[in-house]
Amino acid sequence: MSTLYDEVLYPNAPFGQTHPDRLATLAILFGMDPAPVHRCRVLEVGCGDGGNLVPMAFENPAAQFLGLDAAARAIRSGKQEIATLGLANIRLEHMDIMEAGPELGTFDYVIAHGFYSWVPEPVRDKLLALTKAVLAPHGVAFVSYNALPGGRVRQMFRDMMLFHLGAATEFDARIQGAHEVVQWFRECQPAEGEWFVFQSQVESILERQPQVLYHDELSAIYHPVYLQEFAAHAARFGLQFLCEANYHDTQPGRLPAAVVAEIDRVANGNRVVRDQYFDFMKCRMFRQTLICHQDVVLPAAPLAARLPLLCAASSAKPVSAKPDLSSGAAEEFRGGRGTGATTAHPLTKAVLLSLSEAWPRTLSIPELLAAAASLTGEPPDAEGVSHILMATYVAGVIELHSQAPHCVARVSQFPTASELARSQARRDRSVATARHNSIEARDQNIRLLIGLLDGTRDLDALTRELAPFSALPAAELAHGIQVNLTLLAEMGLLVG
Repeated sequence: MSTLYDEVLYPNAPFGQTHPDRLATLAILFGMDPAPVHRCRVLEVGCGDGGNLVPMAFENPAAQFLGLDAAARAIRSGKQEIATLGLANIRLEHMDIMEAGPELGTFDYVIAHGFYSWVPEPVRDKLLALTKAVLAPHGVAFVSYNALPGGRVRQMFRDMMLFHLGAATEFDARIQGAHEVVQWFRECQPAEGEWFVFQSQVESILERQPQVLYHDELSAIYHPVYLQEFAAHAARFGLQFLCEANYHDTQPGRLPAAVVAEIDRVANGNRVVRDQYFDFMKCRMFRQTLICHQDVVLPAAPLAARLPLLCAASSAKPVSAKPDLSSGAAEEFRGGRGTGATTAHPLTKAVLLSLSEAWPRTLSIPELLAAAASLTGEPPDAEGVSHILMATYVAGVIELHSQAPHCVARVSQFPTASELARSQARRDRSVATARHNSIEARDQNIRLLIGLLDGTRDLDALTRELAPFSALPAAELAHGIQVNLTLLAEMGLLVG
């Protein structure tokens, strides 16, 4: 039996928050003993064509991966990709989750991204029952869902679009009609005032891939929930709230300190209650929640003592061309998603500068201690670095990893992209990086360049092979290739 996902394929791509490395990292910080990523077992429910799961399998050949989806067309496409890459550690199965059970085996990590809020109640129950049945004792599951109260805003636009569409069922007509009524709404809003509450949602709808809009806002089922409702639902099946996949999203951010203090008083140590109040204050629309077995004893906050089990990375760059690491000189470091830090503390500056210079590679704690000490000229300060790492991680300035992504920070003489990336570039697809995200390589010359990066060509050879596709003089073309290679390295695409 075909599904709407057979008629209109949902675009799938690597999604970093679902990676077992992310799940393992947070489990370790909360005192758990999860399976090492390089030899773990992963189940993804609603895997589509494997766009998220296949790169995991490619990067971890000793681990095992299973994807389930009710859309036969997507599964067929994914199996072709697996065959092209010759992967033996991943299976994609055309299966209704209602038919799945413990016979699937035991899994260290379970992923259900973009599933929970778009299926009927019996299927939501089945997802949690299956997770309970197959999850290893110290396993972690990822479940994303539309969250309240912000989901009310999203639902307002959904209702508006569905009303306007009427009985229209054809894909192009539904997308065109949805965009039309949202554009009407935008044109009716004042330049200032209450409009800002809806502006980001309007932009999201109009900029989103049509296939995503078709299956998300325009789907037959839309089930947003409060965090406390999801946590209670999980508890019915013997599962508990662990934390959010983006840990810094659970922090107060710009909320007034006095309000945060009152929320902490009311929550009285209950993390679900605290996060629920923050969702109210921030009008949160979406959650990416990690859950584990109810009998696992969890601390109230991440444990700094667990940091030596992890490694660190940060894309935050110093604003100054040559940062002053001396005491009293404030330096600003800017990262992605509006994150950053300004500090005059010499060791903090040394830690951030060391991570910046290593990016996109990670540094182990011993490596970071040595690098920071060499910059400050002081003996390694393990306690100080631990405090800095935890503070900057909570603030979203740095990343922590249980497994270092396999990528290089500098362009080598014979630059190399993975076989997966080269294969995807040749087939005009988004290209997976070693950091489990993707690059939209819309420019044909960029795709051609990536496809040539098999480790056998230096800059001169790349220039010669790309010359027929470019009108630039050889010197300018070579310079452009070098610039693009540097950007690809920065994004974690180069592995050698």
